Amino acid sequence: MVSDSVQSFEVSAPEPSRSQALFPVVAVAILVIAGLAALLGSSRSYVWSRPASEEPYNLVVEGFRAGHVWLAKEAPAPLVHAANPYDFATYRRYLGAPWNLVDLSYYRGHLYAYFGVTPAVILFWPYRAVTGVSLHQAYAVLVFCVLGYAISVGLAAAAGRRYFPWAGPRAVAAVALLLGSATTLPVFLVRPGLFEVSISCAYFLTMLSLAALWNACHRPAARAAWLAAASLAYGLAVGARPTILFGASLLLLPVAVAFVEGRRSGPPAPWSKLLGAAFLPISAVGACLAAYNFARFGNPFQLGHDYQLTGVNISGLRSFGLRFLWDNIRVYFVEPLRWHAAFPFVWEPARPPLVAGHLTVEFFFGVLAAFPVLLAFALGPFAWRGAHQTRALSCVWSALALLCLLEALPICVYACVSSRYLLDFVPALALLAALGLLALENGPGMDRAASGGGQAPERSPVRGAAFAPLLRLAVYGALAYSVATGWLLAVALSSFYRGAEQGMAALNSGRIGDGVAAYERVCRINPDFRGKSEMLIGTALLGQGRSAEGAAYLGAATRDQPELAAAHLNLGRAYLEQGRLGEATDSFQRAASLDPLDGEAETDLGVALFRSGRPAEAIECEKAALRINPDLEDARSNLKAFLSFERSRGRP
Repeated sequence: MVSDSVQSFEVSAPEPSRSQALFPVVAVAILVIAGLAALLGSSRSYVWSRPASEEPYNLVVEGFRAGHVWLAKEAPAPLVHAANPYDFATYRRYLGAPWNLVDLSYYRGHLYAYFGVTPAVILFWPYRAVTGVSLHQAYAVLVFCVLGYAISVGLAAAAGRRYFPWAGPRAVAAVALLLGSATTLPVFLVRPGLFEVSISCAYFLTMLSLAALWNACHRPAARAAWLAAASLAYGLAVGARPTILFGASLLLLPVAVAFVEGRRSGPPAPWSKLLGAAFLPISAVGACLAAYNFARFGNPFQLGHDYQLTGVNISGLRSFGLRFLWDNIRVYFVEPLRWHAAFPFVWEPARPPLVAGHLTVEFFFGVLAAFPVLLAFALGPFAWRGAHQTRALSCVWSALALLCLLEALPICVYACVSSRYLLDFVPALALLAALGLLALENGPGMDRAASGGGQAPERSPVRGAAFAPLLRLAVYGALAYSVATGWLLAVALSSFYRGAEQGMAALNSGRIGDGVAAYERVCRINPDFRGKSEMLIGTALLGQGRSAEGAAYLGAATRDQPELAAAHLNLGRAYLEQGRLGEATDSFQRAASLDPLDGEAETDLGVALFRSGRPAEAIECEKAALRINPDLEDARSNLKAFLSFERSRGRP
């Protein structure tokens, strides 16, 4: 991203008007944005299940408005008085309704946010101040995604005009389609929840920082001002998503360029001024974040991650480590999708074995396998070799490659896997692919002398080679495949969530047949859901008193998904109703071993043992259940009854 003089080339064909040149790009961008909005409308119901005022980001804002840094939400009294509130068994019961503490942090009597605070400052708080109402988090995700997408298209169009003037409007429109489809945005908008807010905000601000960097490098007269703007935008992006901190090193690029140019030209270079512009704004944002962290946790470097209340037991586990690197590289880049005959034809890869210590694995896919057009990033250095402004173009390519690498590294050493994290680094990779696609375009001006009698730049080996048409055909074929895959994946995920919710609604209303039909459709999309669907159907049958039918479904669930603790628990209950005490005991023991922090499994195991004539063991199970969860009334009443029975037999 350095400034070189742009040479003009004579062409025989008249240039299209600006409106003609923009029309294909704008049309594609509008279609992409409309598709993203439609996906938001079909997003999971849990996104809209609570009033906006009860969503975490709005609770952050209400806390700020009240003059403190904790959320405007009271922590449950038992959690406040617990000896160890971070014990999973202690806080587990507060994760769901009505407390909804999942993905919050608890510290010394108050609840906090450990997700990025920037969205609350730049969007939620201003929106609340202007309108007087709270903004739904899902709408914020859409706003950030659309803004980030629009800026990325503008960057690609600017690169096309400066470095690839022979690339026509259709090529730039193809790039707009790439940036809206192969950056994982469609899949991302299907479930716009809490973490999607911070990730999409960081995406928008990173693109904004890149746009300011572009101007800093191509508008020397205002270079320091643009660099300061880039620094401020990237600092705010780090405030939204701290894992992208290492990408801030990109801000030093204009400083390095100015230093080198100054050494070559002789006069003192303004690199020291640029260094201040690059360093001071992001440092000011960092100081504010440090003060915010200190006010919350007494530690300027503590984001709240150590005090989080999450849906999985992470006690004693490390969230980051190099041992996750290889598995995550494989999962995030090369794991192939599963294709099938029924619409929407595609689903995530089969879950591979992962190194011990890996935590949750959500919807995922390998981006290079799903979006092969991204491989066009490798064509750039070869396709534009010999073109004009090669040095500046190489600098742009290297900067984007560095940004992609630095933003991908923290994700690849993280213990959790999710497609939502792809938006941290794939947009930079997509911009690299866009450069490769634009560079493959051939232009008539490349064969002509430059205006003013200069030498025409040497023809690119790739564009001039005999295989260039085949290469362009392959790249555009990969683009078509990638676009189709990106939107089909989003439709598949949306259809899966919608079908699963319809099936659950049918079961809850007692319409077992409709629930079975809905889950059959869901399992055609996601074959990995078979075991859980059988568990849900079996549990619903059990609730209707149809224990034999329920046991059949629950037994199938334990065979199809043996690690599903809830299936073993409910199967044990079905056996218990039928008087099959030995099988019930085995099922409860299996459930307790799969989920040792589930007090209900111990409670029901105690009942099965007591009915089997083993009261002493039953008493120990009820005591274990109460150690896990002191609020289990069934365990308490069972223990009282079992102890009374033992005393009636003359035993202490």
